[in-house]
Amino acid sequence: MISNIASTAVSRRQALAGLGMASIAATLAACGGGGNSGKTTITYLSWETEEVARPLIDAFEDANPDIAIDFSYSAPTAGYFQTLQTRIAGNQQPTVHRINPETKEKLIGEGLVADLTDEPFMGAIADANLRAYEDDGKIYGASFGAWAAGVVYNRDLLAQAGADDVPQAWDEFLDLCKQLKGAGVTPYRESVQDIPSMFQAFLGAGYDLAGDERGEKKIFTGESTFAEEWPEPMKQWYRLYDEGIVGAESVSLTGTQLKEDFIAGNLAMFITGPWDLADIAASGLNWGISPMPAAPGGEPFATGAPDPGFAISASAQGEELEAAKKFITFLASQEGLRLANEHIGTLVNTSDFTVEVAPEYQGLYDDYLKTSKIYLPMNYWDHASDALQLEGIALCQQLVQGQITVEQVAAGMDTKLASL
Repeated sequence: MISNIASTAVSRRQALAGLGMASIAATLAACGGGGNSGKTTITYLSWETEEVARPLIDAFEDANPDIAIDFSYSAPTAGYFQTLQTRIAGNQQPTVHRINPETKEKLIGEGLVADLTDEPFMGAIADANLRAYEDDGKIYGASFGAWAAGVVYNRDLLAQAGADDVPQAWDEFLDLCKQLKGAGVTPYRESVQDIPSMFQAFLGAGYDLAGDERGEKKIFTGESTFAEEWPEPMKQWYRLYDEGIVGAESVSLTGTQLKEDFIAGNLAMFITGPWDLADIAASGLNWGISPMPAAPGGEPFATGAPDPGFAISASAQGEELEAAKKFITFLASQEGLRLANEHIGTLVNTSDFTVEVAPEYQGLYDDYLKTSKIYLPMNYWDHASDALQLEGIALCQQLVQGQITVEQVAAGMDTKLASL
């Protein structure tokens, strides 16, 4: 079911990149349990269009005839949270709305969202999703899906170096790249228009093996620094450049260019996620997708992140609050998750529900997405994540162009954090 994978990850991709789309928002009715023929009304600000979200809304209202949902829409990501902020400032916070890692600092810190920790609908949520919306031991967002990216590979090109798939050890991966390059095949390319995915996976694997659920959060509590956390995994990733496998062209390459190069048969491996799989499958290539190889002392891992969560306004009380909880309980139900996968494309990763995915993606879904073996640094940055991400990209671009060292990248991140 590649169409489901692709539609989900487009929204994840847009969320990560902060793409601005035109905001379409219906006028909100007053919050609270009034109107609508005696029904309890809750307001819901969605970032899926009404056409996409309507099947879930209708199913919930059919099952709960005493509750009406006043629906409005704003496109993710920047436009959505601008709309949400405007409504909060106008004392019209929606009863239910989205929360993501970039906005949780404000929403939780200012006491704007309710504590959901002990709600029954939280029981099957994956560990990574719980961690994403946790603060001081309490959970403020209910997230039911995630995405995971890995190394997509052309089986026929790998066969030219005697390989069946992507090696799961980093040294072996680098050796394969050199063998492919010696055979006249472009082995691997990446884009450094984001913090490199391979490096992110190395970070996550290290934390997972150490049983460290806090990851880079320690930097933001003063217990650690980027200078302590980043250099070792970054040095491993940078071997791609030190050993001549890729070069400074990574600065200008885009994800679209890599996909097109791969589909044309000119590239053996690159990193991508569900957003590209429909196009790759339609190309007719003999392909697969693998987790990131294990750095020395590490384990295979995936870059990825939980979906934005559903939050309840902290000001909701009485019947309105109970109706909001019923709505999220429905979203967490088997029927709600089925509809979310079918109509929104959610890659559900709860412990009580499994979706159908493309055969090539099955291993990544089962062994990494469903088991929370995914990592995205920005999910653990509790302050100014957008500014820090831009700084990290700029520093990584300077690194691959030979202008600074790995240690200077990490120091630059600490300097930037101190200035924010």
